[in-house]
Amino acid sequence: MGPKKKSFSEWYDYVLKEGEFIDVRYGVKGMVVYRPRGMAIVSRLYQMFESDLKERGHQQVLFPLMIGLPSFKKESDHIKGFEEEVFMVSRAGGKDLDEPMIIRPTSETAFYPMFELWISSYRDLPYRTFQSVAVYRYETKATRPLFRGREFLWIETHNLFASEADAIKHVRDDIEMMSSRLSELGIPYLVVKREPYDRFPGADQSYAYDAILPTGEVLQVATTHYLGQNFTKPFEVEYLAENGDKQYAFSTTLGIGISRILGALVSCHGDDNGAYIPPQLSDRLGVVVPILSGNGSSEVMQYVKKVYSMLPGGQFLLDDSELTPGEKYYMSELKGYPLRIEIGIKEARDSTATIFRRDTRKRKVVSLDSLPREIDLTVEEMKANLKTEAEGLIHDAASREEIIELSGQNRIIRANFCGKKPCADGIKDATGGYEVRGELFNEEQPHGACAWCGEKAVRKVILAKAY
Repeated sequence: MGPKKKSFSEWYDYVLKEGEFIDVRYGVKGMVVYRPRGMAIVSRLYQMFESDLKERGHQQVLFPLMIGLPSFKKESDHIKGFEEEVFMVSRAGGKDLDEPMIIRPTSETAFYPMFELWISSYRDLPYRTFQSVAVYRYETKATRPLFRGREFLWIETHNLFASEADAIKHVRDDIEMMSSRLSELGIPYLVVKREPYDRFPGADQSYAYDAILPTGEVLQVATTHYLGQNFTKPFEVEYLAENGDKQYAFSTTLGIGISRILGALVSCHGDDNGAYIPPQLSDRLGVVVPILSGNGSSEVMQYVKKVYSMLPGGQFLLDDSELTPGEKYYMSELKGYPLRIEIGIKEARDSTATIFRRDTRKRKVVSLDSLPREIDLTVEEMKANLKTEAEGLIHDAASREEIIELSGQNRIIRANFCGKKPCADGIKDATGGYEVRGELFNEEQPHGACAWCGEKAVRKVILAKAY
């Protein structure tokens, strides 16, 4: 048996490795190999979000990995925000390059020079794009598989609109889409509007989707940004309006952290027995385990083949290895397969099958004739049971003392805030790392004083420690 989940760090590393999701032994810090089990989930996550984006009118594109340095420097706030994080290529073919190239940390400065060439009229707008790629950032903190790496997988959208109102509506639609999907996947999350000093470099508004981990920490799994005209002006992305005037477009971006969502899924749904992958993301619905003993083994295997032929094609694995039934149970649960079908001599003689559910760890004996229908019903129940709410995980604090007390219990905290960065810095220092994550989306306005410094509060915010 592996580590218990209460020892989260050891448990997390063990499940990722022994569950065959990823391998960290590639030899480059902050970069991992996605094994077939992990890559199957990644592929389904990509399909899910790409389908949503295409339904909303986004077109898929693919830009080069490299970004020219002059282009990268064109938006001043952006370069300041990323200059400490970029990988830079300065040599090729054994020679120094005339001008270094940036390996994309994000792609605004790649897209906008092309937008300037592609957009000319109001008829071209709105213009919605996305690409599914890896990005690279020189993470200086301790790296952590899937949570914090120097290479990570994501989807990034880059979008242009004729008006500010259209762009802001698109941001709201992003929030609705992401909220729906994270809820469906059973990941407890918060949507927070970042503080002005903590926005994406070059954004007028930033919204983050913070998954709540079992440790009480939060993990940013996606972000949506309203960029205004902060990129369209320096890159001269103009269009001819209906009245004949030249106008700068308004823009937005959405980044969906596929790697981090995979890490959040393993963390939030797993237990002492390993991972649990929701049925809509698992490469297989489950494993068929023959329980062999003595003279009845051939009878059991003959029945197992009959059962296996009734199952949806390619959806189940037949574990006919030489492991004991207990070892097979352990491996199926560690890897997180949603279902296990157990068949022994009793099932063979009664024309039944035993269905084990990974989420509730309960068994149900069903007749062979009803097995396909029972599998479908069980999968739908498992999907429905994933829905989760984060509200019950939030604890309100009205004073400095309450903030310190709740932070000591690893709670997610909501408190009145004055909006000043020195106050946020004071909270972080006194609580061992709790950050002002931002204001909850659609949060009510505060009444009274800042819970930390006593000055007039301008909003309610979430305080949490980020992983």
